[in-house]
Amino acid sequence: MRKPFIVANWKMHKNVAESVDFVNQIKDKLPDPDKVEVGISPQAFALHSMKQAAGDSGLRIIAQNAAAEFSGPFTGELSLRGLRDLGTDYVMLGHIERRRMFGENNAAVNKKVESALQMGVTPIICTDETMVQKVVNGEIHYVFQQLMDVLHGISLDQIKKVVISYEPSWAVGVGQHANVALAEEGCRTIRRTIADNYTYEIADKIRILYGGSVNPDNIKALMAKPDIDGVLVGRASLDVDNFLKMANYLDED
Repeated sequence: MRKPFIVANWKMHKNVAESVDFVNQIKDKLPDPDKVEVGISPQAFALHSMKQAAGDSGLRIIAQNAAAEFSGPFTGELSLRGLRDLGTDYVMLGHIERRRMFGENNAAVNKKVESALQMGVTPIICTDETMVQKVVNGEIHYVFQQLMDVLHGISLDQIKKVVISYEPSWAVGVGQHANVALAEEGCRTIRRTIADNYTYEIADKIRILYGGSVNPDNIKALMAKPDIDGVLVGRASLDVDNFLKMANYLDED
């Protein structure tokens, strides 16, 4: 059974003091980490302090981005080697805002995914709804071409270690209610894409998150869908009470 994964993406919000205070307010109120995995992705300068504050609570502190190179003359970049040494378990790669605002393409994200896997940091690969028709075993399938380009060269053993987040452009940052049926359709298509290109057994084990206007009002409906294994939450995760409601969605009435 795939363990649910609730992830907060704070983007460029909260300073170190605010980030640590947030962790201190929630760390003793999180669900059993054996049942639900919970993580927060803050700005890079808060990673170390938040990890210290989280202690043994089970809260994952997740990097928002990283460079493909491990070291060198890359001013302003974040090293995966450094993240690994910090004890960072996950890194988000290919987020739609990185693509739109900073021009990251599939080839660049692919290199980052390869480097993250090499360093033992689990990539949370973000992908949108770009699909193409392909004939697989005589049948027409809709395939997430962007995702497959990002996974180019990733082996059977490596693909088992990734997490995928479906963040359709029509839902990211709009502040409207997510369309649950379309969210499930997208996640199901991603799982089928993985099955077609790797194996059905692997596809059944990979966790697929949904990101796009997730909030306390719609999280239970989203998480009830068979192919949605977790959520990537934006603005609704900035508030302690809202985030705790989402993290503890199994206990909410």
